[in-house]
Amino acid sequence: MTTNDDDLDHSTVCPLCAVGCRLGVGDRSRANGVSGPMNPNGRLCRKGINALDVDTEDRLTQPLLRDRGELRPASWGEAYERIVDGIEATLDRHGPNAMGFFGAPHCTNEENYLLQKLARMLGTNNIDNRARLCHESTTRCLETRVGWPASTNGLAELSDADVIIIAGANPAKRQPIAFNSFVRPAVNNGATLVHIDPIGNATTRLAEIHITPRPETDALVFDLLSTQLLDGNDIDREFIHERTRQFEPFAASIRGLNPTEAMSAAGVDETQIDRLAELVATADGVAALVGTGIEGDNTNAPEALLNLLLLTGNIGRPGAGLYVLRGLANEQGATDTGCVPDRLPGHQSVTATDARERIAKEWGMIPPSNHGKNAREMLTACGKEIRAAVVVGENPAISKCDPDWTCERLDTLDHLVVLDLFLSETASNADVVLPAAAGFEKRGTITNLERRVQRFSPMTHPPSSARSDFEILRDLGTLLLPDSNAFEYQTVADVFDELTRIAPTYEGLSFAELGLSGRQWPVNSDSTLYRDSFETSDGRAVFSNDQSRFTFDSASGLSLIAGGRVGETQGDDSEAKRRLRMHPEDAQDRNIGDQDLVVISNEEQTIKARVELDEKVRCTTVYLPARVADPLLRRGTSAIIVTSATKRNQN
Repeated sequence: MTTNDDDLDHSTVCPLCAVGCRLGVGDRSRANGVSGPMNPNGRLCRKGINALDVDTEDRLTQPLLRDRGELRPASWGEAYERIVDGIEATLDRHGPNAMGFFGAPHCTNEENYLLQKLARMLGTNNIDNRARLCHESTTRCLETRVGWPASTNGLAELSDADVIIIAGANPAKRQPIAFNSFVRPAVNNGATLVHIDPIGNATTRLAEIHITPRPETDALVFDLLSTQLLDGNDIDREFIHERTRQFEPFAASIRGLNPTEAMSAAGVDETQIDRLAELVATADGVAALVGTGIEGDNTNAPEALLNLLLLTGNIGRPGAGLYVLRGLANEQGATDTGCVPDRLPGHQSVTATDARERIAKEWGMIPPSNHGKNAREMLTACGKEIRAAVVVGENPAISKCDPDWTCERLDTLDHLVVLDLFLSETASNADVVLPAAAGFEKRGTITNLERRVQRFSPMTHPPSSARSDFEILRDLGTLLLPDSNAFEYQTVADVFDELTRIAPTYEGLSFAELGLSGRQWPVNSDSTLYRDSFETSDGRAVFSNDQSRFTFDSASGLSLIAGGRVGETQGDDSEAKRRLRMHPEDAQDRNIGDQDLVVISNEEQTIKARVELDEKVRCTTVYLPARVADPLLRRGTSAIIVTSATKRNQN
């Protein structure tokens, strides 16, 4: 499909984060803000201003094939033939479950939908994308206990909140336009901002209260608040009676919490907990915004936070709710469209009979019902159960916590196909590399962090013969499934409209009617979910009594926090980025000075970094950028030891 100049648009959606600001072309390839629902003042952050600045010198412009160990230029026809031969050989020799498919939160809804459709029509549910892991605990909690794995409210509703809790996130830096357009005005109008994070940052500066729990103890903070509210009878009993279940088991379990022991374990101040409990008890609306900082610690922080919100009736109305501060542009859409191993489009289980029958009417075949392998499982199985893989818009060689191991696993494949803008580490080891279009060079939709589906058009042409992932996946589907007409799409609008017929979340939406402002799903609701009932079997939200657990490793005395990955680039593990932020008291206890070279180690790994003393980092906690910290976090432990490299060498 060729893009004519007449098809070019004057505005698009920023492809960098999940806020979804609208932008247009400015001078010298710099973007200008265009007023939209997510950036009502037409402002852009620094990254958004440079969103259109893609280094064209390093762009892939034609397909590459591996012959005799080297990649060489090839035609599209030759590349497609090699891909089809490789995939058909894998299917013939090993069956469909020997295939693995990797989507991406940078790809459009239509592209992720087509990738999972291709995988499932070939016979496998081995399809995943890294967005599934970013907020896995929070979204799973929301899905199982209230209905949908997504933010419960729209950002504009923060203007109605009396208390805004931000936990495990730094939106002032990661989502600055959303922070300045919605959080800051709410605070200026009287809302109280509470920041729960072990490290002070840009978000903290606006907060009235900063609670600094030890890493992996956020759940204790939320449980302490619930305990105080229960003891003071500062709960919404009518909401609990009318709209929830399992309250009594929850109340019994939470009363078993010893507040003194919990506060000691979390390392938090009693007066701050008392103050926050008072604020929550007297507030008409409490909204909680959470990031990945409360994920993956086995302490049930999202579960405990949702309990707190249900206890006070702060779900299902404006000025309240739980917001998932997603980081990448289409994290929400990638999972909405079924680019995960256990869910069909619309978050329907792969085993759901009605969902599978609905899909069969569209595709002409029933999709497989077994749970597929997730990304980690596929990589582990490479060279064994997994013999071939298709990677679209992703670079798992550096995006996983163990890049060396990931590269080793990918190298064992018989056939690796990569679609990308650049010759990434993953693409460099592929058998076939296809040049893809950037976000602002193609047409489609993405879904932002408040469930807003937005349409965009190309602002410029892709270089040379590069094509959009939509075109490539449509072509591959047609070639690999010649007896089916399931991939005979003329436009991305055809794909989107098919998605709306399959996914209940997108039902009622229309590509043609999205306009510049987009629409939030589900279309039969306003921006506030669950006003009348929850999307559960009986319409009630569910309390959880799986209470927090925590054991502090006093032997090391230090816990490592890794920074977020949003905005990190391939070179972010360079020497300049190897800065260990440490509280001066912790450094003094170890006879370490500012800018000293230190050794950071655990039972598995050892790395070196320069110390940067920072009083905003809580005692017993240290901070590293994510890519630098990755080797230390591969086994899921945050306990580390920090010693002076200079003194070690002298000894």
